[in-house]
Amino acid sequence: MAAVPVSTQRKIVELAGKGLSNRAIGTKLNLHNTTVMRYRQSGVHEPVTAPVDVDAEIRKQLRRAPVTVADLAGMMGITAGTVKRTIGQMKERGVLIAEHPGGIFEMASTVNLAPGHFELKSKPGEEQVYGVTSDNHLCSKYARLDVLNAAYDHFERRGIEHVFNAGNWIDGEARFNKTELLTAPGMDNQLDYLIDKFPVRKGITTHFIAGDDHEGWYAQREGIEIGRYLENRAKDAGRADLHYLGYAESDVSLRCGSGAAVARVVHPGGGSAYATSYTAQKLVESYQGGEKPQVLIIGHYHKFEYGFPREVHSVQAGCTEDQSLFMRKKKIAAHVGFLELRIKQDSAGVITRFGVEWFPFFDRGYYERRYK
Repeated sequence: MAAVPVSTQRKIVELAGKGLSNRAIGTKLNLHNTTVMRYRQSGVHEPVTAPVDVDAEIRKQLRRAPVTVADLAGMMGITAGTVKRTIGQMKERGVLIAEHPGGIFEMASTVNLAPGHFELKSKPGEEQVYGVTSDNHLCSKYARLDVLNAAYDHFERRGIEHVFNAGNWIDGEARFNKTELLTAPGMDNQLDYLIDKFPVRKGITTHFIAGDDHEGWYAQREGIEIGRYLENRAKDAGRADLHYLGYAESDVSLRCGSGAAVARVVHPGGGSAYATSYTAQKLVESYQGGEKPQVLIIGHYHKFEYGFPREVHSVQAGCTEDQSLFMRKKKIAAHVGFLELRIKQDSAGVITRFGVEWFPFFDRGYYERRYK
């Protein structure tokens, strides 16, 4: 039986209060006697409305079309102040919301994210030692937590305070990797796994960028700046050692004396080339005059390689993941290991010495056979 509108229910109760019979009320309101009797006895049935998930509703409306705060408030039946406050909180958490002139908001794309910038200082002639790791792919059954922990054990022994990570710290979710994941589906599950498993060592900060793939798949689908979201989630869990640099690439200013050198951490796209050095060379060659850095730390390709194209210290950072089925199908080798960089600068900030040390590891089977 269809529900009677609340306004009609109220009319039934009102007329009953005036002493009208069920038949008289039914005739007046064009209702059956039994319907009148039911609402006369039970009173008005106010509709039950679920509380509005303001965040989710704002996301839904902003995905449809650009709107103003006033429009959102009207659509959702809440105050403009609540909308403004909620949008501010969402942006702080990393939700990609763009504001245009005229107070118009819409969901933004990852292409709108500007590269990040960060600064480290040293004294002329003083050797600076940095750790480097990349392409950890945590949550994948191919991830090598033993290698990642060995890296941070080494960094701690060496007194290294700053580690650069060139992206793909989680495996993300795509059609082809779902059966290889160690966690339940969902972005928060993968990030919680990372927060729990990624090495913590006293005095070491990991400065990381987010790749446009793997963790970047969540950024694209969920409309969230995944690196900032991870950093905030880690802080909420008591970890202040994970520092987000930027999406896809970030420049780190190595300031020394009166000048500085630029170390760029990047996670490019595209597949591996036949020659290991080719992708790094083409990347450096693509930079316009005045835009090339002095140091380039490259993730994505799962290779280790050092070169000096166009006088740029170019380092491919390898990975801490064994060759996956996808990589095997694509004939992509995995260089498993981590890096230590040693840098000296003069009083003008110019790099005068640059040392690269690669710590290679092999497949799990090698260690299982060796240490039985």
